Amino acid sequence: MNKLRNLLAIAFVAVTVAAYAGDCAALSGRYIIGKGENADFSSFNDAVNALKCGGVAGPVIFAVESGNYNEKLLITSIPGASAMNTVSFQATADAILTYATSDATVILNNVSYVSFENITIDHKTSTYGNALRVDGRTTNIRFKGVVFNGVEVARPGANNATVYFTSTSPKSDIAFEDCEVNNGSVGIYKNGMSADAMDAKTSISGTLFFNQFEAGLVLSNEDAPVINSNVVSSVSTYKDFKAITLDNVADNVLISNNIVNAATGSVGLVMNNCIAQREGLGQINNNSIAVGGSSDVYGILLTGTTDNQVINFNRVKLTLPGGVQASDQAYYKNAGSGYNVNMMNNIFYDLNTGGYTILGNTYKDAFNQLPAQSNPSLTVSANGLMIEKVTPIK
Repeated sequence: MNKLRNLLAIAFVAVTVAAYAGDCAALSGRYIIGKGENADFSSFNDAVNALKCGGVAGPVIFAVESGNYNEKLLITSIPGASAMNTVSFQATADAILTYATSDATVILNNVSYVSFENITIDHKTSTYGNALRVDGRTTNIRFKGVVFNGVEVARPGANNATVYFTSTSPKSDIAFEDCEVNNGSVGIYKNGMSADAMDAKTSISGTLFFNQFEAGLVLSNEDAPVINSNVVSSVSTYKDFKAITLDNVADNVLISNNIVNAATGSVGLVMNNCIAQREGLGQINNNSIAVGGSSDVYGILLTGTTDNQVINFNRVKLTLPGGVQASDQAYYKNAGSGYNVNMMNNIFYDLNTGGYTILGNTYKDAFNQLPAQSNPSLTVSANGLMIEKVTPIK
């Protein structure tokens, strides 16, 4: 018997302080979503309707049975949800939530303290839209081991990102851990409201971005995000493909241990107007970036006012198809102010023309091997050692 009917029935005779709406009992504990005889709810929407009606009086776990759930899911504010009374949707086997005839499969609007684990959210057979769209003032959302499948057609624009955060309200404390983000114009597109109302506490770690058209990850108007141990891999034919884009990101951003493989892309990592603090420098460390393309290609590109950054122990390889080299080809270029940018202990290599292994701090020297700094604001490492052009490996 579906326990949802029991919950609704007893609410009329057992109204307590834990009942929020007056006609539904508040949820607390573990419930099952699925088609089995022990299931409490037959669909995600049945479970969410119970949440909306009665709220929560304690931590709630929805254990999702394996199977395909063909439904569009909208979750709005949940009465009683808090840091102690969280709501989690968890699957231990293949559970696929899919919808192809709307603008998004899952929509979170003004939601807090909700998490998803080991569930596939699928939108790939649609011609537009998002696997996940996050609207409104949303905080404390977690995704762990979730597979997001966006549209497979090469459709541009943020509205076709696989995971899309709108910029109408603040969104803070958002975490992606060990997820997989497939297809879409952009894998994850997250744009804070403005430079004066930034999103905060965004963490993306251990996540695979595959087959995006325009970019793997785009973050704008963010305070101190953590981007760690992710893989961005794309064979997009879009000539301006940028694997990781940060625009107006403030304070001590951490970008570490990421792998970028964009065979026909333009930029591995671009940072525009990203200003860290002198007492809390931004850290771009231990990343492996391989980029190729037929026009200007940069492994790491800093533009605008991007200051107070440490670029350390990165490996950048340019894989130009057919040996083509544009006049502006470079491994590292600071097109902005470049104040207090410290570049140390990186390895740069060009597959077609030979490359440079650089231990020390460089600016234009990284490409031209000039003996003097092109930007006097950049500091020089005491152990600056340069090895001249090497024979390329074919």
